[in-house]
Amino acid sequence: MYDTVVIRSGAAQAVVNRKGAELIGWQVGANDLLWPRGSQGWNRTCPLMFPSCGSSESSLVEIKGQYYPMPVHGFIGMQEFDVVSSSEGEVILEASDDEFTKTMFPFHFSCTVKFKVVDSQLSIDVSVKNTSHTAFLPYSIGIHPGFRWPLMSSRKDSWQLEFEKSESPLVPCISSQGLIRGEQRKISFHWRCLHLNESLFQNDALCFLNANSRRLSLVGEKATIRVDAPDARHWVVWSLPQQDFLALEPCTGHGDMEGRRIPFDEREYNVNLAPGDEQQFRVRFEFLQHED
Repeated sequence: MYDTVVIRSGAAQAVVNRKGAELIGWQVGANDLLWPRGSQGWNRTCPLMFPSCGSSESSLVEIKGQYYPMPVHGFIGMQEFDVVSSSEGEVILEASDDEFTKTMFPFHFSCTVKFKVVDSQLSIDVSVKNTSHTAFLPYSIGIHPGFRWPLMSSRKDSWQLEFEKSESPLVPCISSQGLIRGEQRKISFHWRCLHLNESLFQNDALCFLNANSRRLSLVGEKATIRVDAPDARHWVVWSLPQQDFLALEPCTGHGDMEGRRIPFDEREYNVNLAPGDEQQFRVRFEFLQHED
């Protein structure tokens, strides 16, 4: 079976890797919109996050009195997905718990991901099902797209991030272990817009917890990329010094608070899915090229 699947619509195409059901390419016409996989610095493109978002203290989670290893953003990126169906503009992939996942997460689940491209729009619908007959399934979920920044321009500071609604200018500081600290730092908004430059990310990511916005738009002089995530509760915006990408990460959970280890199944932001139930996490990307 092929490791990747290509879907197309008009002048647009998307490339999906079966490992992790990761989107590894999205092109609209001549515009290559995603950070290329295997690049120096950050070697991912658009990984999913499940069953945890962010960093867990000591890379461990406590579940029913037992400690389990938990990678940053969970383990879903390591799973091999099966192709359930594929057509010219759509592909559906699926994975479920196995002996490997049980070493980190002793719960039953299935994860189905549908990618669909229609011209300059790309939708990603993730459906998580609790396949247990008796136990609740606790989890958080998100997606981690890294967009080329700058795109169609040589200047990063000519770009801005436009939020759908007003957000607090206070964001939490992040520890060297990726945990959320009690201290906050202030960033400068101009109404709902955040003017971008590399210095914003010198102290790690910007975490907008319990955000009001369900849409973020990366706006430049010649183009805009919109990310709609109606099921997200938080947004993480991240880059690395001297790396030409910006990650816009909608998610339902976040990393551990520094000095406060909470059992995984007691995290207040988790989805707690009843036996047999299913829940979606939906994301839409749209590329808009500005007229001269």
